Amino acid sequence: MADGLQVTVPDKKKVAMLFQPTVLRCHFSTSSHQPAVVQWKFKSYCQDRMGESLGMSSPRAQSLSKRNLEWDPYLDCLDSRRTVRVVASKQGSTVTLGDFYRGREITIVHDADLQIGKLMWGDSGLYYCIITTPDDLEGKNEDSAELLVLGSAFCPLLRH
Repeated sequence: MADGLQVTVPDKKKVAMLFQPTVLRCHFSTSSHQPAVVQWKFKSYCQDRMGESLGMSSPRAQSLSKRNLEWDPYLDCLDSRRTVRVVASKQGSTVTLGDFYRGREITIVHDADLQIGKLMWGDSGLYYCIITTPDDLEGKNEDSAELLVLGSAFCPLLRH
């Protein structure tokens, strides 16, 4: 028995290749006996992340980050200053794609994992796994992961 709803995205940051498939994992536990509704939301970066990935971030962003270690200039901004959209929702065995994602190979597999068939440039950003149950209102109902999509020119960045 879970103590209320608990949602966890185990991989907080994922780097993947353009045109390749990827899976963003999401686990949840609930004390509810009702079926959960799973929703994945996308939020774009507040600023372009590619420059930082190549070691070319702006001095202003670096100094702000150093002053406030909790604040990230790429991730922390009002939703009104970035693109926010529903990627997919799952209720029971039915998966519904958001308007922007229709026609793409995207689905929710297992209980709540987001599977993307071919990554596109615009897929870089934050992904929120949001779980809703009708009778389990306590706990943490969402968690997020950052996805950075790189092209083949950036292959050396993927090697650890």
